[in-house]
Amino acid sequence: MLALVAQLLAISGAVGVSVAYIHRSLWSNADALLQSRMVKLLALVGEDDDNPRILEFDAEQANVPTGDLFYIADDQGHRIAGNFAWVGPILDHLRTAGETWTFKRDGRAFRAAAMWNAAILDQEDNHIPQLHVNLFYAMPVEGTETQIERASRVAVLAGLLSVLFSALLTWLAVGRGMQPLTDFARYADQIEVDGTDFSGPGDVGGNTELVPLARALAALEDRVRQAFQRERRFLSDAAHELKTAVAIEKSTLQLLEQERPSKDAYRRGVSQALEDTNRIERLVQDMLLLSSLEHPRQAAPATSSLLSVGDSIVGAIEQLTPIAQIRSVSCVFDDTCNARIRGSESDLTLLWTNLLENAVQHSEPGTEVQINVEDVESGCRVRVIDKGSGISCVDLPHVFERFYRSDTSRSRLTGGFGLGLSIAKAIVENLNGTIYLSSVPGEGTTVEVTLPAQQTAHAEISSLRKLNSQVSEQSPKPS
Repeated sequence: MLALVAQLLAISGAVGVSVAYIHRSLWSNADALLQSRMVKLLALVGEDDDNPRILEFDAEQANVPTGDLFYIADDQGHRIAGNFAWVGPILDHLRTAGETWTFKRDGRAFRAAAMWNAAILDQEDNHIPQLHVNLFYAMPVEGTETQIERASRVAVLAGLLSVLFSALLTWLAVGRGMQPLTDFARYADQIEVDGTDFSGPGDVGGNTELVPLARALAALEDRVRQAFQRERRFLSDAAHELKTAVAIEKSTLQLLEQERPSKDAYRRGVSQALEDTNRIERLVQDMLLLSSLEHPRQAAPATSSLLSVGDSIVGAIEQLTPIAQIRSVSCVFDDTCNARIRGSESDLTLLWTNLLENAVQHSEPGTEVQINVEDVESGCRVRVIDKGSGISCVDLPHVFERFYRSDTSRSRLTGGFGLGLSIAKAIVENLNGTIYLSSVPGEGTTVEVTLPAQQTAHAEISSLRKLNSQVSEQSPKPS
């Protein structure tokens, strides 16, 4: 559209310039003809043979075209030839207008000019003073105006044809060039609500300018499909988890209803039902927490403060001490930096708790979980290293997905839902950090978290701080 408007403006400007040039050229020709006729008349003015002080006009030699008007007077205003009647109404205009003046007489258009104080050509060279006359001449200009009108029409018509032809060529060229975009739009219209039926275009018709757009759309297509797949899997897994927990609780309550349990059995059944209810509650809480972390703008703003990375890890280790005791796993904390980060204390503690709980649950009895904190250029880096069974290369790309569990049998044993690492990843991303997981089957797993940190004013690098002194009294030592 902009191209067509630009072309229209350009052609309109060209037509305007052409019309102006034609107008100027034809009027210049008319003025030149007018001047030549005036010079011819001036040449016919000469001295009287008997009285050199008297000027006369050789009418026999004059060949004035039909319709032309002229008037010649000497410098005293005495008539020499012609009719003054037509000069009177325009005399003032001829004095002030300059070279020419256009006027109408009896419905006809005339072009008039004047030679003021013009020296006559037919006089003796030694005649002093020279004789001068005032010559007024006008000729009809209907022919010139007709030529200008016709030429202007031709120029305008040519301009219109140029506009139409240019618009047609532009429309064809743009239509051909935009065909890949039209195809893209048609493909985009094929996206279904569930995102399952969409096949992006792979050919851009040899148009190299559209290759980046085609690549971007292909990448968008892949991200949209993956997003829909994740959402469907999330809903399916969430429904399955809730269904399983509700079914277990329902079966417990049905068993109590059908039988006549003893008082102790009844208490055990109610206790089991409460445990299953707590499990459902934890699942819902984890889902709500993950949703608030993934959509922080829609959640209530969390309190942000400057937090010590080491202190938050110590707090998480203390929370997991009972679990570590049960699994005969010890935690070794190596803190070589005094970094602080800005964030929510509850989120930061939950991050380390999830990572450490995951490491403890997958560690072999009698092994250690190492937590190393060190300075890096971008902030601080925390590594959580366990000596567990590791994660296969098939499961490794999916460990941060919601409800993903490489070992589907561990849910009832550990109480996990497959949301811990997803929550940890969301917390790290909200803190503008990165999280990376590497694993070797049979050897163990390492989770590496890098966070943008601020060093404390007193940058005292703490010595190797092992929590064995705190935890070993409560946790069994590796055998």
